[in-house]
Amino acid sequence: MNASIVRAMLFTLIPVAAAASGAIAAAVRPPQRKLTSALQHAAAGVVFAAVALELIPEIRAQAPWSAIVGFTVGIAAMSGLSAVTRSLEHQSRPGRDAERGIGAKAGLIAATGIDLLIDGVVLGAGFAAAEKSGVLLTIALTLELVLIGLSNAGALAEAGVRPVLSVATITGLGLLSTLGTGIGVAVLGGAPSAVLSGMLAFGAVALMYLVTEELLVEAHEVPDTYWATAAFFVGFLCDLVVTELMAP
Repeated sequence: MNASIVRAMLFTLIPVAAAASGAIAAAVRPPQRKLTSALQHAAAGVVFAAVALELIPEIRAQAPWSAIVGFTVGIAAMSGLSAVTRSLEHQSRPGRDAERGIGAKAGLIAATGIDLLIDGVVLGAGFAAAEKSGVLLTIALTLELVLIGLSNAGALAEAGVRPVLSVATITGLGLLSTLGTGIGVAVLGGAPSAVLSGMLAFGAVALMYLVTEELLVEAHEVPDTYWATAAFFVGFLCDLVVTELMAP
């Protein structure tokens, strides 16, 4: 296997470990909902910063016109993904679950798996463009997977899933991002700038979808607080500082 693919996939083990840690923490002591909301705001800020500070400049430096195509395809794909995941999640609502156990949350697991596979491909595109882009996107994905570990472990616990099986399931879902990253680097490594720009634009849409339709929507399911709102901007600021520290 190509060394660059192995290196990128090894980086993704950090987010996978974060997902497992979040699941273990939720199994031991579920976090208060207000704390989870603040973490979701912070993660949204980091992801938004990754798009604004890293992906968009990289897109413009590659081939800006092909980015329009990638952005358009991304809008269509995220609209389709939204319809599919909403349908799957609807099947996993507590009021509709006639059974308990992991089968009761099959929709939630499938929706999360699709999302993480796409995130992995986006991360692979970042590494194919520049290692700095890949590292910054890894940071954003790490925060995302911590929250996925926390929230999904709680949902599985409500369905009566044993903690060990819950942690194993969430870790397996995290590994889908590793698979996606390997695919992204293998397919896009050495690709023409027009192709890479289009894929990065697609990735920008996917990450903005994550912020607006997942992280912030879930964060606002509880009454907002000043410190939770501030966490969004703190997350953005932290990513800005990391970006500047990594600047050549």
